[in-house]
Amino acid sequence: MKTTIGLIFLFAVVNVSFSSSLRELNFIENLYTLKDIPKLVLTSMVNRRINQVKALYESVSIYKDTKTFYNATEQSLKLVLDYIDSNNTLIMNIFNRYSRIVRLISNVAEQTEIPNFDYLNLGSGFVNSLPRKELQGMLDAYIDDIEMVRKCEVSLGRSDRVDMKIVDRLKSLSSELRNYHFYRDDRTVSDSQSISQKTLDQCLLQLDFLMIHFMLNFKNSNISQPSDTLTPFNEIGSHPRELKRIIALKAR
Repeated sequence: MKTTIGLIFLFAVVNVSFSSSLRELNFIENLYTLKDIPKLVLTSMVNRRINQVKALYESVSIYKDTKTFYNATEQSLKLVLDYIDSNNTLIMNIFNRYSRIVRLISNVAEQTEIPNFDYLNLGSGFVNSLPRKELQGMLDAYIDDIEMVRKCEVSLGRSDRVDMKIVDRLKSLSSELRNYHFYRDDRTVSDSQSISQKTLDQCLLQLDFLMIHFMLNFKNSNISQPSDTLTPFNEIGSHPRELKRIIALKAR
């Protein structure tokens, strides 16, 4: 029944969102309640972000003001690490502050046209088709997010929470997408209407389907979580008809 409920969202929430809800933050919020995010997961997120900021700082093609920003950002992230280690700190508060740092990083990337896939995530939005570069970037970013969570869950003795069959299928999809060769032998139509773009749209649908199942399986593996956290996306409030259908299903 839980799987059936989740599958509803395959059709209700297939679009990709270009929104303020950044991928990494949205993904973690859909796996854990804010108060239950493991410290190890949050620490891994911050360390990964520090490595990203360091790499950007060392880039020779960015403005001096941007370098100053990345230097300040690294210091902010290190402060977050210090607070995570404090026993008196609520994880929810730290996550909210970390979220503000990440949004600033994304804003600067947008202003300076630095390649950034953080703004792409599976959720309700206005775009249901992506160019190859953006789709590949989003897919690989989700795989990286999952690998980060998997390593943490293994360290916590909960390796069964991560469905490796889905992980393998995501990696296979990424490889297939990277190796596609499009001939564009339908030159009479625009790029957005081409058969090659429709192939990419199929890959997007597959990604959406796999991520929904991954999130459902991850949550269902934790029997201590309340049932009201089992929806795979935090977008349910914007789909009242779907909410009624889910309530009806649960009542059966």
